[in-house]
Amino acid sequence: MIRAMDHQLTNDSYLAHLAADGRALIAAVEAAPDARVAACPEWTNTGLAEHVATVWNFAIAQVESGDPSGPQRPSSDPDESMSDLLDRAVAVLSDADPDAPAWNWTDDQRSGWWCRRMAHEASVHRWDAQEAAQTIEPIDADLATDGITELIEVGLRFRPRGGWDLEYPNGSLHLHRTDGEGEWLLTAVDGELVATFEHAKGDAAARGTASDLLLYLWG
Repeated sequence: MIRAMDHQLTNDSYLAHLAADGRALIAAVEAAPDARVAACPEWTNTGLAEHVATVWNFAIAQVESGDPSGPQRPSSDPDESMSDLLDRAVAVLSDADPDAPAWNWTDDQRSGWWCRRMAHEASVHRWDAQEAAQTIEPIDADLATDGITELIEVGLRFRPRGGWDLEYPNGSLHLHRTDGEGEWLLTAVDGELVATFEHAKGDAAARGTASDLLLYLWG
C-alpha cells in the first residue's frame, strides 16, 4: 500500500523542467559524447542520449495515439536532431488534454501522467550526463522532492515490463530532506511495501538534500 502525496507540481512546471533539463542534457552530451556514465557504465553519453531519445519518442507515441489499450509503437526520424525531438515532445505534451487517455504501465492512463514522468526522466539523466561531463548541477529541489514521491508511487509499485517483482526485507527506512519540507517512511511488512509521508523513526535513515536523496534512491 502506498498512499499518494497530495501535492504535485503543475503540468506546466513539469514541462518547463523537461525543456530546461533536456537542453542541459543535450549540452552535456555534446561537450563529452564519449564520457562514461557512472550509473550505467555500459553507456557513454552518446548511448545515454540515444536511450533518452527513445523514451521521448515512446512518450510522444502514447500521447498522440490516445489509445490506452496497450503500448503504441513509436515512429522516429533518423534525421531529427535531439534538440528538435525535445521541442516536439514538449509541444505534444503541452498541446494534449492532460485528462485525455494515453497508455502507460500504471493505473493512471492519462496524458498528463507523461508530463511528470518525462520531467523526472530528463532531470535524472541530465545529472548523469553532466556527471560524465564533469559539469554537475543538482536537480531542482522541488522537482527532486516530487521525484522521490514519484519513484515511490510509480517505480516501487508498477513494473514497465512486468517481469521483475521486488521483495522487500522486513524493516523501515526514513528519508529526511534537509533543504526544505519532505519526509518519507518506507516500511516493509511481510514483503509488502508501505509508504507514508511523515516524521517517524525508521530502522535506518538517510538525510540529505532532495537532489541527493533522489539520486541515492535511483542508485
